[in-house]
Amino acid sequence: MEPIVFDTPGRLEVKVALPAGTLRVETGHAGRTELLFQKVKAPKDLDVRLDDLAGGGHRLSIGYKGAKFGFHDREIVLALRCPDGTDIEMSGGAADLTIVGTAGTVDFRTGSGDLAFDQATGSVRVKVGSGDVEGRRVGGVFTMHGASGDIRLEAVGGGLVVKTASGDLSVGAVDGDVTVTSVSGDVELGSVREGHAQIRSVSGDVSVGVAAGAEVLLDVRATSGDARSDLTMVEGPASEGRRLELTVVTVSGDIRIRRVAAREPV
Repeated sequence: MEPIVFDTPGRLEVKVALPAGTLRVETGHAGRTELLFQKVKAPKDLDVRLDDLAGGGHRLSIGYKGAKFGFHDREIVLALRCPDGTDIEMSGGAADLTIVGTAGTVDFRTGSGDLAFDQATGSVRVKVGSGDVEGRRVGGVFTMHGASGDIRLEAVGGGLVVKTASGDLSVGAVDGDVTVTSVSGDVELGSVREGHAQIRSVSGDVSVGVAAGAEVLLDVRATSGDARSDLTMVEGPASEGRRLELTVVTVSGDIRIRRVAAREPV
C-alpha cells in the first residue's frame, strides 16, 4: 500500500489504537506527516483520518476496525514520519512503540509491549502489564504503572512516579519529586538534587546518588539487609539553598546512599 501523506503545519497529535503490532515514529519532518504501511495484512481494516484541532493544529488518528484479530495478524508494522514535538498516544493489547527523535508528550498503554524513545520535551505516561521502557531524556514528569518490566532512563527533568510489581529501575539523573514503589526489583537513581524522594521496596537493592550542594534529610530503614550512607543524618546548610528529603524503606535488600558530584538541572 502506498504511503499516506498529510500537510501538518503547527501542532500535531497522533493517536494510535491497535490490538497488536508495532509503530515506529521518526520526528524531524517539519510541516509534513507520512504514514507507511510496512506490514499490514489487510490495509482496509485500518481507519486513518486527520482532524483539525480547536485552536489550530491537527490530530492524526489510526485505528483498527477489523472484525477479529488473531495471532498471525501481529505482523502489523507501521512507520510514521512527523514533525518534532508531536504528541504521541498509543494503546493496544500487545503493541510496541519506538520513537526516534524528539516527541512532545508520550502516552503509552498496552497489556504487553515495549517502549523505546530518544527524547520527550513533555511528560511521559506509561501503563503496561508487561514490557520494558528505555529512553534518553524526559523533559516533564515520567509516570509508570506496570506489573513487570525493566525501566532504563538517562535523565528526567520533571519528577518520577513509578509503581511496579517486578522489574529493575535505573535512572541516571532526576530532578523534581520522586515516588517509587517496587515489590521486586533493584532501584538505582544515579543523581537526585532536591525536593522529596520516597523509595519503598519489598525485595531488591536500592542505590541513590545525592548531588553535592543540597541540605539533605535522611530517613533510611532496612528490615533485612545492609544500609550504608556517605551522608550524615542532616548535611548542610546548602550554599545554593537547595533541600532534599530522602526516604528509603526496604523489607529485604541493601540500601546504599552515596554523594555524587554537583550538576546542572536536567
